[in-house]
Parts: sequence; structure tokens; C-alpha cells
Amino acid sequence: IGSAIFGGFSALGNEDLVEEAQAGARQVKKDKMRMLGAQRTSALDYAQSQYATGVTDVGQATQGQFADISQAGDTAYVKAGGLANVGGINKQVESQTKDLLAGYKSDMTKLFDTRAHVKAEADLSFRSGEMSAEAAYQDTLTELESVPTTFMEGMFG
Repeated sequence: IGSAIFGGFSALGNEDLVEEAQAGARQVKKDKMRMLGAQRTSALDYAQSQYATGVTDVGQATQGQFADISQAGDTAYVKAGGLANVGGINKQVESQTKDLLAGYKSDMTKLFDTRAHVKAEADLSFRSGEMSAEAAYQDTLTELESVPTTFMEGMFG
């Protein structure tokens, strides 16, 4: 009986402690969410930066290669000196231009797909972390519910 009464009196000071622990658990969850958000933003910013750099690089390379094809065609026209070879030169320039544009399209598709993949991975990581933070928060609340906070709970708990 004495230990039950002691347990009852001991529980009376727990209510404030439980409220503080619940507030602490909420703060930990908020901090984790803030960190996860910052990680996702960082990953998305990096992916966008890499994408923009890639687009610029591919565009400049394609322009340079197109200028080379055009210049090579002009040089071939001059060297040919006659109209007999113009058809073959035109076909070669068209073929090289077609190949160049196919390469451009492929490179741009890879850049776009890579950016989309990084975004999906960042979102998945965020959602996974969010679920983990919520589960930890709920587990803490569940544990705190078992702490006696009234005289009767302490006496019979």
C-alpha cells in the first residue's frame, strides 16, 4: 500500500515533464523536416544548375559543329569548281546536319531525363524522411502516454 501511495504522489509531478517531452518531440520533428527540406532544395538546385550548364554546353557545341559543317560544305563547293559535284556535297551536308541534330536531341533528352531522375530521387528521399520523422514522433507520443500523470494513475500504474 505504501508503494502504491508513493507512486501516486510521484506521478503528480510528471504532467509538466510529459508536456515538455511532447514539446521537445514536436521540435525534433520540425527540425528534421526543416533539414529534409533543405536537403531536397539543395539537390534540386544542383540538378537545375547542372541541367542549365549542360543545355548551354550542348547548345554551344552544336552551334560550333553546325558552323564547321557549313564551312566544310562551302569549302567543298569552292574546290569542286563545278555544278557536277554540288548534289553530292549537298547530300553530305544534309546528312551531317541530320546526324548533328539527332545528337543534339539525344543529348538534350539525356539532360532532361537526368534532371527528372534527380528530382524524383529528391522527392522520394524527402517523403521517406518525412515518414520516418512522423513515425519517430508518434512513437515518442505513444511512450509518453504510458507515463502516469495523476495520483490515481501513479497509484495503480
